[in-house]
Amino acid sequence: MSKEYLFNKKIFLIRVLYAGVLAAIVFVFGIYNISRGSSMKYLWMLICFLCAYTIITNFMAVSYPEKIVIDNNIISFSAFHKSHVYYRKDLKGFKIKEQQLAAKMYIRVNKASLFKGRYWIDLKAYNDYKNLGKSLLEVEEIVHPNSLKANIKKNNAMHEERRKKDV
Repeated sequence: MSKEYLFNKKIFLIRVLYAGVLAAIVFVFGIYNISRGSSMKYLWMLICFLCAYTIITNFMAVSYPEKIVIDNNIISFSAFHKSHVYYRKDLKGFKIKEQQLAAKMYIRVNKASLFKGRYWIDLKAYNDYKNLGKSLLEVEEIVHPNSLKANIKKNNAMHEERRKKDV
């Protein structure tokens, strides 16, 4: 059963596309100021570094995917006609850092690098975000069944069952 989750177009346009374009403009302006011999050369170098990082994560690394496809055999993160596809049998690592109050997740897949394997997921910006969060956590539990996080969830479920029986 394949399930496709899409990022809200308007939010994607503002958060990813416009932010990347703004970073590119500031990067060019920073290079101009550095080459011109600005008195704040080191500040402009820092700003250019941050802009380059933003451009890489927004456009090249697909760190903010527009579409996530979760199937029985594959997980795919896509944006800007570029996809990172992971087969479940090849998953060695699938770690999620949750920010539950903000409904965000930071996912690292296998050996994450600057250009592949790191994804920021803002759950509320996707369609059917509750199911997306649950599906991603299930994948993490399948890949890492003996992790502390999985053991805590199992323990909490057993505790809830005992509480229901005792009442």
